[in-house]
Parts: sequence; C-alpha cells; structure tokens
Amino acid sequence: MGQSQIPDKGKILAAFPLRQALPPEISGWKTGREDQVFTRDNIFDYMNGGGEIYLAYDFQFVFVREYVRDDAPSIVAEIYQMSSSKDAFGVFNHDTDGDEVELGQGAIYAAGLLRLWKDKIFVRIMADRETPEAKAVIMQLGTTIVRAISQDGEKPNLLRALPSEGLRPKSLRYFHTLISLNAHYYLANVNILNLSPETQVAMARYEKEGSEARLLLVEYPTVERAVDAHGRFVEMFLLERFEADRKVPPKKLENGKFAGVVRGGKYLIIVIEADKKSILDWITKTTSQNLEE
Repeated sequence: MGQSQIPDKGKILAAFPLRQALPPEISGWKTGREDQVFTRDNIFDYMNGGGEIYLAYDFQFVFVREYVRDDAPSIVAEIYQMSSSKDAFGVFNHDTDGDEVELGQGAIYAAGLLRLWKDKIFVRIMADRETPEAKAVIMQLGTTIVRAISQDGEKPNLLRALPSEGLRPKSLRYFHTLISLNAHYYLANVNILNLSPETQVAMARYEKEGSEARLLLVEYPTVERAVDAHGRFVEMFLLERFEADRKVPPKKLENGKFAGVVRGGKYLIIVIEADKKSILDWITKTTSQNLEE
C-alpha cells in the first residue's frame, strides 16, 4: 500500500461526482455550512483521535456536508475516498457494532449513525441525536450515495484463506499496521509482527465445538520479511528459541490459553487465545490448506 499524492481541495469540490449526487435539500433539511474537504495533511483539523484510523489505510480525502433544519437534529454526511476497495472494506469493518442494513456492499446502523461501503468509498452519515425522521433522511442519503457509485469493489483476496466454519462474522477485521492491530487486540508493547503499510492482515474470532480462538493471518511483501516476523513472534511472544527450519509446537501460556504460529511462504498463520489445542490445530491446518489452494 503506497500513500498516494494528496489531491487539491478545490479540484475535489469542483469535480467530486458524489458531491453532485447529494441533494441540496431533503425533507426540509438544507445544507448548512459550506461543504468541506479534508486530506491526509489536515485530517486532524476535522477529527482529533479518529484520524489515525483513516491514515492507517490509504485514505485520500473526506468530503463533508452538513444538513440543518429548525428544531431538528443536524445531519452530517462524510464520504471517504480510499485508494482501493480493499481499504474501504477495511475501514468499514473497523467497527461492526449495530444492525446490518442491506445497502451498498455492507452497511450498519446504530443510534443515528449509518456506516457503509461500496467500491473505493466509505460513508458515515450521522445525526447529532436520533429521531425517526432523521433516521429516514439518513437512509435516503445513504441510498442516494450508493446509487451514484457505478460499480462494486473487490474484497481483499486474503479473506479467501480464512476458514468459513465457525467464523464469527462481526469479528472480521482487515488492516495493515500496528495502530489498527492495537485498536482491536493488544499483542505486545512493540511491533513484534513487523506490520507496515505493505503488510495485509485478516483477523477473526472462531468458535468450534465449544472452544474459541482468534486467528491473525498476515501476508508480507516478501518471504524474508515473513521469516523475520516469524522469529520475532516465536522469541518475543512464545518465548521459545527460533530456528527458521525448526517447527515450534503450540504453547500453553500462563493464562491457560494456547498460542501458535506457522509460516507458509510469505504468510504467517497465528492463532492466539485458543481454549484448546484442538481448535488451534484445526484453524492452522484449514488456513494452510486454503492458502495452498
């Protein structure tokens, strides 16, 4: 994932097709302040803590429009342009709390906030307080945006290697860097997996025959970087001596859970928080087979 050149804000406002698709007025709500655009260089001018999440993907810019109506909650539509559909999917799956909605390639609604993705676009539409009428407008805006996006995008190929049996769908995450990993699961106080913008990570929780576990599947740009991360995980997390040609068996940790790692080429299959060794072995074997296929 390479960071793309930051686009000119004026050109975005003039040419952004989804801006043209949004209505100037809807059900009495009219545009409030002027439309805004924030890019990688000033995203923190718009949001304080949340900017890191978008910068961890190849986020290009966010277009923001506010709708206001007297004696009604204000509604803000945020349209994020990502460089790839994979990253739009990843940002969308960063938070899966809420009720699923059939809109775009995936949508979730909760307490006045609609989140959705389609192709290279991720969208957030929110009301500062939830009312039935505001919710209806939010859904209309979401539908308008989705209809203006001409094609669907592809999900990350890495997801095809994940075992489908026992997968908890709402636990699925896709990301690149340590910032995103730490947002979902704290593994260590250092970057022991050598995650970077060039790595791809799929993470999910599994349940099988009463046992649970967490899978991290990491794809590195080269075999050498996978070998290096393999060694770091074995020595710093499993606390075992690492030799590239020696298989390290799963280990029962102090918390009573099992953890293990297997490398296949430029991929690392890491299973942690496994209640039993059997579910760890099953996840590792199934994922390995899927990668070979």
